[in-house]
Amino acid sequence: MMMRNSKNISQALVPSFAVGQLEILKSLTPRRLLRGKFVSKWIVLLIDLCLIATSLLIAYTLQTKLAVYALSFIDYYKALIGVLIFSLIGHLIFRPHEGIIRHTGIYDIKVLFFARSLSLVLNLTFIGFVAPRLHWDAYAVPFNVAAIHYFLSLYLLIQFRLGIRFIFNQGKRARRKPKIIIYGSGESGRLTYDAVSPFYDVTAFLDDNSSLKGKILKGIKILNFDTDMDTLVEKYDISQLIISIQNISSYKKREIIDKCLKYKVEVKVVPPIDHWLNGQLTTAQIKNVKIEELLGRDVITLNKDIIASEVNGKHILVTGAAGSIGSELVRQILKFSPAHVILLDQAETPLHNLELEIRKQVNDKNIQCTALLADIRDQVLLRKVFTDHPIEIIFHAAAYKHVPAIELNPLQALQVNILGTRNVADLADEFRVQKMVFISTDKAVNPTNVMGATKRVAEMYVQSKNKISQTAYITTRFGNVLGSNGSVIPLFKRQIEQGGPITVTHPDVTRYFMTIPEACQLVLDAGVMGKGGEIFVFDMGDSVKIVDLAEKMIQLSGLTPGKDIKIEFTGLRPGEKLYEELLNDQESILPTHHDKIMIARVIEYEYTKISQSIHEMEQKGRSSPDNHEMVLMLKALVPEYISQNSPYDHLVADLKMAPALAR
Repeated sequence: MMMRNSKNISQALVPSFAVGQLEILKSLTPRRLLRGKFVSKWIVLLIDLCLIATSLLIAYTLQTKLAVYALSFIDYYKALIGVLIFSLIGHLIFRPHEGIIRHTGIYDIKVLFFARSLSLVLNLTFIGFVAPRLHWDAYAVPFNVAAIHYFLSLYLLIQFRLGIRFIFNQGKRARRKPKIIIYGSGESGRLTYDAVSPFYDVTAFLDDNSSLKGKILKGIKILNFDTDMDTLVEKYDISQLIISIQNISSYKKREIIDKCLKYKVEVKVVPPIDHWLNGQLTTAQIKNVKIEELLGRDVITLNKDIIASEVNGKHILVTGAAGSIGSELVRQILKFSPAHVILLDQAETPLHNLELEIRKQVNDKNIQCTALLADIRDQVLLRKVFTDHPIEIIFHAAAYKHVPAIELNPLQALQVNILGTRNVADLADEFRVQKMVFISTDKAVNPTNVMGATKRVAEMYVQSKNKISQTAYITTRFGNVLGSNGSVIPLFKRQIEQGGPITVTHPDVTRYFMTIPEACQLVLDAGVMGKGGEIFVFDMGDSVKIVDLAEKMIQLSGLTPGKDIKIEFTGLRPGEKLYEELLNDQESILPTHHDKIMIARVIEYEYTKISQSIHEMEQKGRSSPDNHEMVLMLKALVPEYISQNSPYDHLVADLKMAPALAR
């Protein structure tokens, strides 16, 4: 009992500070030090000073050519005092001990050089000036020993850091790292290797240049994609391929991705150099391939000088500016420095977001930008826009475009797609606007739904208006754009994120696809080249089966179609058809200066007659709004409009009662 009390009393008498120090010392076991991520800077400083002391001992031994035991340790210890003081000063000023040793690089070696050089200067000053005057020669190091000591200590300190880094990296390599392939062995491939090599085992470089095959880059063999890809995948457990080449063709990229999907190899791409952070590539910047890249085509070459001459310094109105097409048109137009861009849309939040997005670009180029919350159905408000602003060019992108929704609301489609377009076109004529570019759709060709039929009527009106106006009216017609509002791409992405299933309407349904930037670039080019009255058709490439698109999106997500994510067929929606067309049977095309833009030779209509027909539809919609009556009038106005999978399949217009519109 007495002993226990005395033990407790003795423990109580131990200062808390001492207890804390004892706990710290107990924690500094070799296992904890090796297991910890970072070593205290003071421990590193202590090790550095020990290495400096050791290098001084070696320097003395080398200079006197005596064995270590024959050395006068009294002289050594006296000289060591000054050396350690000067070394400590150099370390405290340049702080080389504060760097993370396992990440030692050029900067750390440079700091070490400065610290040791300062210590050498202080030491030589002491040897040459201070020691002789104060008779401290016993504490001074001979000049030749000081020189040897400087180089030797610098060498040991650098080797200590590199050795720790090597041991750390070897420990990381001991853990199994994913095996990857880098496509491209140029400068971008080398930089990609530097970024990913700490985290991945780069098995090979692939390159199409046959002269590089068999050569070595970064200790790794360069192989050919066409001849060696299959062997690599079969021989090694390849988990990923990184495309590092910046200017790779879309055809080649699709070929690479298709082969990787076949072998279930993940594909990533290196972003353009101007997207790198401070000119440096990191693994976080290497992104997964997007479906847009798989379906996209080679970069469009535009005549930027002609576009600039048409757009620069102009006052431009973009309707539907907050939509997917309208907003991208705004971004493209701003590159050519217009004087004023008017953003018109009836959607408040998207319009506000677009204004915030482009604010810096507008301010940098000193472009006036006005965001107007307005509806193209409101002719009074629309007239005020034209009265307040000297508009020179109009890009009319505002429209209702969701086929199933519009199929059940034809009166709303009349109001926006037909009457709204008429409002914009009429005001363009009244206020002598130079050009109006109307953005139509391939669904206007042989329409099977209300949306397509209303857009076709709008085409007819705009083209006929060109005959009686000084304004040049131009129509552009293209198919689906990837990633637009209502596109299958965002829908499929959400369904994959939710674990499926992906819903496809029909196993045979096909669509043409184009990226939003590509479509808007072609709209700009067509708008510039158009003289008035043309309907421009874009080269949409090959049609894509939607079920194939769904399968590729699942695979690009690292999943297996049918196993991880199921695909369900829901049946065609109201007004939907299996495939889209860019021309009807009575239309043909003419080439232009751009290989992706053609002019459709279509039937033209008299302005007075088409205008009268639209007026009658407007009056009918106001006096006795009835969906079936409205669709019947559309069918009479557009004879090729035949409903499919729609509530109006049974409706057949009396074409004898239809107005003779064609000229």
